[in-house]
Amino acid sequence: MNIKDVRANLNTINKIVDEHLDFLLEVRQDEELYKDDINDIGKMASDVLSVLSKHSDLLHVSSGHKDEWVCEKCGKSTFETDYDYLVHPKLHLGCALDDEVIEDKDDWDGFAEELKHKDSGHQPC
Repeated sequence: MNIKDVRANLNTINKIVDEHLDFLLEVRQDEELYKDDINDIGKMASDVLSVLSKHSDLLHVSSGHKDEWVCEKCGKSTFETDYDYLVHPKLHLGCALDDEVIEDKDDWDGFAEELKHKDSGHQPC
């Protein structure tokens, strides 16, 4: 390697060190700028965890309540059902929708009969 190549490599290294040094200085300044905020967030997180650990019993339903989680339509347990599939603790979403479909079908049959008497030319299929 000749001296010209060595100088070129040293210049490249020097440029990279300068760029990274600037970045490190910016990070250090930001760290000082946000130090109080970071400490406050850490304290709030500790407070939240402390309260949650004191009241962890509220996060779990005791086994005595498990027998109260029974669907009023199908009679099956709703206790292990994900909340997205419940209307409320005593009604599966599927059971509520099935019930709605049946009611709508009854309404449709009544509508069809009523329409036959009012307008014989426009009857539902």
